[in-house]
Amino acid sequence: MTNAPVDPLVIIELTNLKAAGELWELAHHPALATKPEWMRELAQNKHAYIRYWLAQNPAITSCLDVLKKLVCDEDPYVRYWVAEVQDIPYPEIIQTLASDKDHHVRTALARNPALVVSDKAIATLAKDRSKRVRWYLSRSATIANCPDAVKRLATDKDYEVRYALAYNPAIASYPEVIHVLTKDADQRIRNSLASNPARPSSTASSNPWQATQPVTQVPAI
Repeated sequence: MTNAPVDPLVIIELTNLKAAGELWELAHHPALATKPEWMRELAQNKHAYIRYWLAQNPAITSCLDVLKKLVCDEDPYVRYWVAEVQDIPYPEIIQTLASDKDHHVRTALARNPALVVSDKAIATLAKDRSKRVRWYLSRSATIANCPDAVKRLATDKDYEVRYALAYNPAIASYPEVIHVLTKDADQRIRNSLASNPARPSSTASSNPWQATQPVTQVPAI
C-alpha cells in the first residue's frame, strides 16, 4: 500500500511553523505524520505544554517510538492525552497505559475504543483498584472479546460497576454472565439487566435474560 501524496503547501506550512518557533502549533498539526523526525524532536521537548499538544495529535499513532516516549513521560497530563487518542494500533502501548500509576490515565484508557487491541490491558483494567476505571470499562464495547474481564466485572464489589455491565450490550454473547447478573442480590442490577438494549423483547422462562422490570439509565459515579 502506497502513501497518499502530500500537498507541497502543507510541507511548506509545517516548515514555516518550525522555523518560526511555533512549536505548539506544529505539535498539533494534523499533517505532522509526514515529518516523523520532527515528532521525535517534539516528544523530547523540555516544555511540557509542547508535549501536551503533541500527545493530543492523532498523527502520533503513525510513529511507535514517539508513542513509547510519550507513554513514559514524567508528566501525567502527557500520558493522559495519549490515553485519549483513538486508533492506537499497538498492544504494547495500550498495555503500558493500562498499568499507569495515575488513575486519570487509566480512566481515559478505559473509555477509549483503542483498548480493543489488547485483551491483556482489558483484563488488567477489570482488576483496577479505582472504581471509576472499572465503571468506564464495564460500559465499554471493548470487553466483548475478553471473557475474563466480563466475568470479573459481573461479580465486582461495587454495585455501580455491575449495574453498568448489566446494561452493556457487549455481554450478549455471555449467557453464563447474564445468568450471574439475574441472580445478583441487588434488585437494581437485575432491573438494569432487564433494560439492556440487547435483551430480546420476549424471553422464555429458560432464557438467561429473564429478569425484573426495566429501568432507563445507568447511574453515574
